[in-house]
This record gives sequence, C-alpha cells and structure tokens, in this order.
Amino acid sequence: MTRLLACLLALGLSGPAHPDPVTDLLFAEGELATLPAGQEIRYTHQRKGRDVADFRPVAAGSIALTRGEGGLALTITSDGRSQRLDRPADGGNPVLMVFLESVTRSMAAQTGGSPFYIRNRIKDALRAGGELSENSVSQQRTVTLRPFLKDPNRDRMGGFGELTLRFTLADTVPGRFLSLRAETPEATGYSETITLKQEGDE
Repeated sequence: MTRLLACLLALGLSGPAHPDPVTDLLFAEGELATLPAGQEIRYTHQRKGRDVADFRPVAAGSIALTRGEGGLALTITSDGRSQRLDRPADGGNPVLMVFLESVTRSMAAQTGGSPFYIRNRIKDALRAGGELSENSVSQQRTVTLRPFLKDPNRDRMGGFGELTLRFTLADTVPGRFLSLRAETPEATGYSETITLKQEGDE
C-alpha cells in the first residue's frame, strides 16, 4: 500500500454521528459505478505556494479516472511523474479524497503544522456539513467549508486560518465534480484547484 493510499484511507468518513445532506452530497456512493469500461474522466490540477520544504507546486498536472474489470484506476501525473491508485467503483469519487489529502499535506508544509491535526479538523468540518448554494440556471451546486473558522489555534496558522474549500458539482457530468478549490488570503501564496476537463477543452 502506498503512503498516499494510506493517507486517503485515513481521510475516510465512517458513520458520522449526525448525517448531513452536504456531506452526503460530497460523498455520494455509486457515482462512477456505471462509468463504461475504458471511458476516461480527466481533470487538470494546479497547486501554488511558497517555496518551503516538503511542498511541491504543480503547474500543469492532471488526474485521470478510468474503469476496468476490478474497479477504478486513478492516475495522478505531475512534473512528468505518474502514480496509479486502484479504488472500488462503488464508492464516491476518489478525486475528492486526493484533493483533501493534497490540501492537508500542503497546509502542513506551508505552516509547519501537524498533518494529523489538520486532517482531523477537515474531517470534522466534513462531518458537520457546510454552506450549500444552488444555481437553478446552470444546475450547479457549490459546497463551501471553512475548517478552521472557529479553531482555537487559528491565530497560529497565519492566513491558513482562513482556508476555504469550495466544491462545485453538477449531476450532468460524470463523477459530479466540476471543480475542487482551496483558497487562502493572497499573502499566503497558496491555492489549489482540480478542474474537470470537459469536451472541447484544450
């Protein structure tokens, strides 16, 4: 088992005490169970931040999801290097877990904080739900989470105490996620985005 896969499993939410419709939306199961074998879903990936130890910027990365006989194959590519993870097809979209773990590692590197503490606070925010807004015209929904808004240690996090996670979803696209964004005040230098690559995109 790779280190990344172990971290993704650690992020899993098992049986929240008070199920929330926002959490259910993000972690809806079976989203890719009907994906035809061989069909690929592609995402672009960008990550920016200060030049510090253990932080890897991504200028033009990509994430590809395909379905085979044994489940989903998730291929993450950046700087000419690729890593493949295999996941069951009956769970939620694994791109969400990749994003959350990337944000956790990035924040830990940028702030010098504990990845375990950061990961647990993000899990708490996911369990609690978040703000949900809907656009009836575009048929898109956006979920907004601010994991450290009320954290007692937020003053020690610099601008990362203002970390905002935004997820834009649409039922009309495979895997439902149009974009996943991590945003902090500009002074921190950190931002991260995973965006669905749709037909016609170059």
